[in-house]
Amino acid sequence: MTWLPALVAAAVLATSPAAASCIALERGDEGTPIIRASINGTEPLAFVLDTAASGTTIDPAVAKRLALPNESGTQTAQGMGGGIDVVLHRILSLRAGPINAQDLSVPALPAPDFRSHAVAGLAGIDVFGKQMAVWAPRDNCVLVLANGTPLRDGTWHNARANWVQPWKIMVPVRIGRVDGWALLDTGAQYTTLNPRFAERLGLDVAKLKPAGAIAGIDGRELQLREARLDHARVGPWRWTSPTVRVGALPVFERLAMAGDTLAILGMDWLSDRRFAIDYGNRSVWLSASQAAPASHRQAEMSRR
Repeated sequence: MTWLPALVAAAVLATSPAAASCIALERGDEGTPIIRASINGTEPLAFVLDTAASGTTIDPAVAKRLALPNESGTQTAQGMGGGIDVVLHRILSLRAGPINAQDLSVPALPAPDFRSHAVAGLAGIDVFGKQMAVWAPRDNCVLVLANGTPLRDGTWHNARANWVQPWKIMVPVRIGRVDGWALLDTGAQYTTLNPRFAERLGLDVAKLKPAGAIAGIDGRELQLREARLDHARVGPWRWTSPTVRVGALPVFERLAMAGDTLAILGMDWLSDRRFAIDYGNRSVWLSASQAAPASHRQAEMSRR
């Protein structure tokens, strides 16, 4: 998850409702969604498709190998950890499936070190522009549709999301009898609660099992603990005895406008869930079905 405040990426998306189709998903470490994207016509590279990244990023070594031109000045990037100043590069074209995003200003940030893929960076929500992204992880696909395309298989529910920013989409979550807000974050491998949420659930954070650490983009390690819950729900979604991490991540401070009981909804909970983000209409839809029949997937690709 990366937040790039005030970063303007002039993405021109060359898709139409009739031509809308699938961005193929591959599964990286811990189910992280990986797509293949060509930069300025090069061979396809692996990128993490991250709903909580405001802009696409590129690894400094990859930027150097591709001879991407530098832009003047720097930008501040924020991740789960602290913020750092980064150099910006210009990408003329990023192609991934039906997407052709043009004239992108991208920061150079170290890419995640995965066992499964040689990751070149993050593909942020700037690649979608004002369109709709329909996530179907079990079908290994993200459909890119025109905004406002109806979802017609009868399983979809409006998430009543708190749309803070297109990369800060908060959905209501209930764990036990405690209500909170969860950031929809496909770039996060694990669902994580802030300490306040854990305390409201009656958990003694200091006594929870250590669960290692994650490294922020500033290189600082952030300690996590692990807990098992009785049950949780987000709209039509249900989890029984799910495992979560608990950590005092700086990102929770930037999400405080949504309240004090906060969570990051990561791929451990999302890996088999279908959801749709309509960036043009600022709406989020959750499907009660984990997978759709082929006929329904085809219907989703056609506008009334």
